[in-house]
Amino acid sequence: MRPTPDSSTANSIGDDSNSSAIGRVDYVIEGRILNTTATGPFKHELIAAIPGAISGMITKLRARGKWAQILTFRSNCLGSPNVISDLSTYLKLRYTDPSTNPVTALVFGPAVIGSSIMAPQYLQCYLGAGIESQLFDDNASALAWVDSKIYQTSEKLRWKDDYRVGNADIDEQHQELFQRAHNILHAVTNAEQAHAAMRLFEYTRTHFSFEEEYMRRLRYPELEPHRTLHQELSKKLSSISSCIAKNEMVKEDLEDFMSHWLLIHIATADKKLADYCQEHDR
Repeated sequence: MRPTPDSSTANSIGDDSNSSAIGRVDYVIEGRILNTTATGPFKHELIAAIPGAISGMITKLRARGKWAQILTFRSNCLGSPNVISDLSTYLKLRYTDPSTNPVTALVFGPAVIGSSIMAPQYLQCYLGAGIESQLFDDNASALAWVDSKIYQTSEKLRWKDDYRVGNADIDEQHQELFQRAHNILHAVTNAEQAHAAMRLFEYTRTHFSFEEEYMRRLRYPELEPHRTLHQELSKKLSSISSCIAKNEMVKEDLEDFMSHWLLIHIATADKKLADYCQEHDR
């Protein structure tokens, strides 16, 4: 189920006093997708009508990781040469960092007036700004394409065999931690992200409890320092989970926790524990 979306609307005012047509643009955020509906014709400078709220919406989307825009044209997509020129300039100024640019699907249904003429021109505006874009005839195909682009596993959250410490139980639990972290980035809505974060936090506590009980059973001499590290990691993850619950998740924070804080713990404290287990758990 998708959340109540964030939305904003822009109107372009027709410069033809004999025409009742007014170009309209509506924005709705759903998960990591900016759904944009444009209803033409556009006889006036469309870019000037885009509200300032769009900057905040883009900032929110960028904070969620890789994001996309689905721009769907309704009824009529005709636009003057000025509209195309201004759109091209606007996109180049708006999207200057390829690492945070959206992938963009442009949807022109068969009933949209002017689509055969205008679709290639709109597409070129986006491609010219360095934005990965494609044309589509329907929203379902567009959604499937953008989903395939934005929901890819973060390299920093990908489990690697190099992370193994040599204890089967501990290695299996570490892999599960990475999978649950990946699930947060893969979540579509903030509610799903919050749920995935809760599952990661709960499993982290379960994993730490397992290790601490294991250390107690083996009379591990460094139990207390190891447990202190667990407490520090739990506080760090709790802070990240709180940000996610407030819809303030920053992808880099989660990646930093998993690829830096946790991996250092795995490579040092957990590896030391695993080596001790091999010698004493017989």
